[in-house]
Amino acid sequence: MKIAFLLYPVSHVKIEEDSSFWVMHELQRRGHELYYFESRHLLWAGHSPRAYLTPARLDKKKGYLPSSPSKEAVDLRVFGSIFIRKEPPFGTDYLYSLELLRSIKEKIFILNDPGGIAMSNEKLFTLQFENFIPETLVTEDVEAARVFVKHLKGKAVVKPLHEKGGLGIFSTFSGDGNLPSLLQMATRSGKEKVLIQRYVPAERWGDKRLLVLNGKILGAFLRRPPAYDFRANLSVGGSMHKAYVSAWDEKLVQEMAPALSKNGLWFVGIDVIGKYLTEVNVTSPAGIPEINHFNNVHLERDVADFIEERAGRRHFL
Repeated sequence: MKIAFLLYPVSHVKIEEDSSFWVMHELQRRGHELYYFESRHLLWAGHSPRAYLTPARLDKKKGYLPSSPSKEAVDLRVFGSIFIRKEPPFGTDYLYSLELLRSIKEKIFILNDPGGIAMSNEKLFTLQFENFIPETLVTEDVEAARVFVKHLKGKAVVKPLHEKGGLGIFSTFSGDGNLPSLLQMATRSGKEKVLIQRYVPAERWGDKRLLVLNGKILGAFLRRPPAYDFRANLSVGGSMHKAYVSAWDEKLVQEMAPALSKNGLWFVGIDVIGKYLTEVNVTSPAGIPEINHFNNVHLERDVADFIEERAGRRHFL
């Protein structure tokens, strides 16, 4: 089967942190024909989305080996599956790419569903599960944001809606003399919405990533913040630790599963701190190499099984 991946640039990817690489490696090991492309390589011509594709050459020690892209754009309708693994932040080029791919989703198994990705902001998607999230306000109104932080009578966290890896997130409190200025900067003086929540300390609970496939938890790992930062993101110096799936985690994912399925969000990363849902990563969820390391498993096999089974339903195997 031919399988294409919509990816980020791979030249400097660290494979010990890259879930895409290990899924691709497993699919290649099974004999599938793999290619990848970036949003800028995608176009529409001849009644179909087409892309300049790079054949995947993968090495378990060296990662993505150099490979030359096709000289002509290839019709994506000939593929059995397309796996979207493009990281945020969203730009118009990415949204246009999702729209082009959405045109063939009835013919090809695409995960995650392009429309589902476009309509599922990784912070705002959590609002569908109010019983599981901290007290929350979404607004671009600086004064409303200030009043909300005062109402919390404690620390608050402010998040931009479109960034990744903890970028632009800060904590504050009602008595913070910098609060008005921080809110002005975060909202671009009232022009951009932010999400504000009651602060839940990752330094106490850790920031747990639940990796979910087709509504079921594959595994989990924990991130803890460094001594100099409240954020636990690995990109800002957070550390990785073994984690266990709790009964609360199972209940949360069970509650979320119907909405995930409805939106075609088959492979997602759900982030929780203590007993609070904080984010849902639908674009490029990480966690396979980390969970494999801590639990001596091979989660890429589960993902490859799922792709083969779903694509097989459409008679492409």
